[in-house]
Amino acid sequence: MSLTLDFSLDNETFRQYLNGHAVVMHSHHYLALITKLAEDLSDIGGTQLLKDVVEESMWTVFNDYALKNGLTTPLQRCNIGREYYSVYGLGKLKVGGTESGGEVCLVRSHIDEGWIKKWGHNTKPINHFTCGYIAAMFSVAFNKPIKSYTVTETESMAVNGTAGTFIVTLS
Repeated sequence: MSLTLDFSLDNETFRQYLNGHAVVMHSHHYLALITKLAEDLSDIGGTQLLKDVVEESMWTVFNDYALKNGLTTPLQRCNIGREYYSVYGLGKLKVGGTESGGEVCLVRSHIDEGWIKKWGHNTKPINHFTCGYIAAMFSVAFNKPIKSYTVTETESMAVNGTAGTFIVTLS
């Protein structure tokens, strides 16, 4: 792993920071509940809201890290997102693509695993969080603004139990 990990704790607020950004290490049960809430509110855009919030939040983290560490190539910048995903305890991504888009394989997903533990397998993909995350990762990798990429989960661990596949397209 090449990602620099600078964890700190604010002794007055007891908030944790990773590389200068506030962070709460996740619970897959909590993220499963957030996902379920987004699903339950899908008729009013709940799933898109979750994607958008994650994309906006993570774009800032990835872009800041790239700028502070002088990372200029798409591969270096894409690796920021891939490595943060594991550091956050979210799982493991395999990433491939170009500026026009690509494919991301999710070989471990704590969000999907949490979903399966709480509600069992689902009939459709549910990892909206990772869709927003991947959109941010590609935007930073290719020096694009937020909302430059559309990410669609075509295979889901919550459905088939084995792996997730996300297709990335330039919007």
